[in-house]
Amino acid sequence: MGWGLLFPTIEDEALETVPDERLGTVFLFDFNNKSYVIRDGKLVVATYEEAIKQWVTMLLITEINKYEIYKSSEFGISLSNFIGRRDLPTGVIASEAKRMIEEKALLHPEIEAVNGFSVTRNNGVASIAFNIQTQNGIIPVTSEVKVNA
Repeated sequence: MGWGLLFPTIEDEALETVPDERLGTVFLFDFNNKSYVIRDGKLVVATYEEAIKQWVTMLLITEINKYEIYKSSEFGISLSNFIGRRDLPTGVIASEAKRMIEEKALLHPEIEAVNGFSVTRNNGVASIAFNIQTQNGIIPVTSEVKVNA
């Protein structure tokens, strides 16, 4: 009688996430709880799509040159200069936000294009939606920014 009967093996690939070789190991971050995701006492490794979305989300929420750690990297964007301004037409804000996001997103080696961009404002919240074209396919991204108005 072998030990295999006493200790069952789990062969469900969905339980174990293998890091993408091109991205390295990226741990999944929960932006709502502001902490890394831990399951069974271990950090959860992000899938390819989760890693790309996480990088883009960090790009969107990081104000350029605000944090010392990012100052020499030019990581981040300045959406606060445009989102929430009532003196600029929505079209101008959308165009400038698209330009900034596209310019910075294309710095990621896996991102090939940004398209399907839209900005809507409703009840003090600006919703930004776009698609990220990667080497592995299209990843939809949606982000909400509270407007200071």
